[in-house]
Amino acid sequence: MDIAKIFSGEDDKTASIDEALFNRMFYTGVNKHLYVIKSKLPLPYQDITSQHAHSNYEFTIPLSHSPKLLIEKKEFALPRRNIFPTNPGQSHGPAEVAREHRIIAMQLVPRELQEIAHQLYGKKKVEFQNIPVPFNLHLENLIDMFLYENQNKQLGYEFILEHLNSLIGATLLRTLNSNLQLPEKPLTSLSKNEIKKALDFLQVNLNQDFSLTELANQVGLSKFHFIRLFKKETGKTPYQYYIEMKIKKATELIRTQKHSITEICFMCGFKDHSHFSRVFLKKTGMTPTAFKLLCK
Repeated sequence: MDIAKIFSGEDDKTASIDEALFNRMFYTGVNKHLYVIKSKLPLPYQDITSQHAHSNYEFTIPLSHSPKLLIEKKEFALPRRNIFPTNPGQSHGPAEVAREHRIIAMQLVPRELQEIAHQLYGKKKVEFQNIPVPFNLHLENLIDMFLYENQNKQLGYEFILEHLNSLIGATLLRTLNSNLQLPEKPLTSLSKNEIKKALDFLQVNLNQDFSLTELANQVGLSKFHFIRLFKKETGKTPYQYYIEMKIKKATELIRTQKHSITEICFMCGFKDHSHFSRVFLKKTGMTPTAFKLLCK
């Protein structure tokens, strides 16, 4: 289904939506569990007649002054840079005419959020209170990474999106007020052999597409539980470790002076030279070309 229809609550494929305008107005990101939009430009106008409901959880974050929200005939204020949740089936929409405001909005599929909730709290039924909570920088960075990976679609992007999907869901559960009040389940350690098995899988698949679920299956855990235990044991998330392994391999190949930078780019699972250079620069402090000259 088109992402514009998902956010408008229009499941009818014949619904009239100006998709070209929608794409000009928003950055968009989507995988099978999470849908995200972020304003590129201020929304010129939003009518009070646009009440709708979703089968997913929706989270709205005003980035500027925002109109009041109407949920099931009750008005709620939407403070700037606060997260406001609505549950599946809750009718909602602006309670007043809105002009020139910017937002981030996300929808998360119930079964995905329920799986994360079960790992964190031992409960699957999740119901959020319609109470705004301040938007934190950690969640904003995760959302921006999700949008970036969705736009660039480098090799391994599906693995990264799945990983970010779980982190965003967990952060929302920890941040927002809900019926989940139990403390988190205590962590248990993965054995060194299990960690090694996961790391071996990453090493072998540096230039291949794979999912986070496949990686978690290597040690017989759900993906979210695996992320938490992996970070506890290594100090890094699987995504961080995966990127660092790619750059480590790249530096080793550059030192041999046997391959061009472009060849190394593809050998390490990057789909284009510019993306490889940006990641390499961020991790090492220099471009691949500068590093190669240094190694001569």
